[in-house]
Amino acid sequence: MTFYNVLRHKRKHEALILSKTTIHTRVEDFLCDDDFIRYVMDAAPDSHSYWAAYLTAAAPIRKAYLKAYDILTHLDDCDMLTAEEVARLRQRIMHTVKISIN
Repeated sequence: MTFYNVLRHKRKHEALILSKTTIHTRVEDFLCDDDFIRYVMDAAPDSHSYWAAYLTAAAPIRKAYLKAYDILTHLDDCDMLTAEEVARLRQRIMHTVKISIN
């Protein structure tokens, strides 16, 4: 890939981030975004390029994205919840996200 193609690819991803009305900068921003939650928990491929663009963002934003992603993908690793509680929490999150899109 040439330098020009890399730069064009990066600008395309930056434009994707800017196309949404809100730019997330904190872990809480990501965890409160139904689209982000749906992307992580349902592995929604239609929004992959938008969210993947955050991986090329500035370090603090990328860290917030990765932390939020890690939280959502590691609910099962939580020592404070039983497997049943994790399943209920996961179901409640997805129910809430699905309601918000209707």
